[in-house]
Amino acid sequence: MCESTYLEIQLPLSSSAPIAVPARHASRAGVKPRRAAPVFAVTSGKGGVGKTNVVANLAIALSHLNQRVLAIDADLGLANLDLLLGVRPTFTLADFFAGKAALDEIILTNQDGIWVMPGANGVQAITSLSAEQKAALLTELDLLTHEMDLVLVDTGSGISDAVTYFTSAAQEIILVVTPEPAALTAAYALVKVLLSQYRERRFWVLANNVSDGEDARHLFNTLSRTALRFLNVSLDFLDWIPRDPRLLSAVARAQTVVGSDASAPSARAFAGLAEKLLQRTAERVKVKGNLQFFFRRMVEAGKVQR
Repeated sequence: MCESTYLEIQLPLSSSAPIAVPARHASRAGVKPRRAAPVFAVTSGKGGVGKTNVVANLAIALSHLNQRVLAIDADLGLANLDLLLGVRPTFTLADFFAGKAALDEIILTNQDGIWVMPGANGVQAITSLSAEQKAALLTELDLLTHEMDLVLVDTGSGISDAVTYFTSAAQEIILVVTPEPAALTAAYALVKVLLSQYRERRFWVLANNVSDGEDARHLFNTLSRTALRFLNVSLDFLDWIPRDPRLLSAVARAQTVVGSDASAPSARAFAGLAEKLLQRTAERVKVKGNLQFFFRRMVEAGKVQR
């Protein structure tokens, strides 16, 4: 992504290699920083609901609205966001923590201008980082977060410690749900865990793979009524993505429907979702959840497991 020279910060790290800070950031000294980019966790109670596909298509739709987007693959078990966004990572976060690569070397830019931070197995080793390593990471992220407009995090699925912890660190939570009963049950379970363990009460629901708007509203109402009755949590309806054979065809080619078939019903829905997300973000500002906060929560986690 960046061919700039790196300024090495010699720290007494447990790793033998020094962590590098991009020299291009040094030139930003004295420049008035941009607003820290908000972080959105896109999550689901179970796998197979199209969560990663939502992140990839939404990222491209946002880029078409001149938004500078960073997409982070935080699925520690099955990281494949890079495939859909058309990048081939050489390094991952694991290489950063091992001192083998700087953050600018990990983050790639795809053909749509989206910044992609590939997922990495073994991220649970973050919990054993030294204080100096954590400081170096957060310093780079603090500089990086002012260079983009929005961050999308593709979390894992389910209610594992890693999924719930990363999800709770985001500014807003987008819960992807499909009409299957198992998906609804799992989504409710995720909301329950996030409420009981992290006191999260703000959720945006995205109905995916539904036949029409009426189907989407019925799906949302079913989940929302249950959450309100038993958890006293009020969910917000964000939008819906239609069931679309052209989207499935794009996925089969390891492509996004927004990038390969913009006239498809699902592609138009993602374009509308991007506009709605920006509008609602402007209306609903929350302090918690910039990029540095997200990773601070990650490195300070007491337990992060695959």
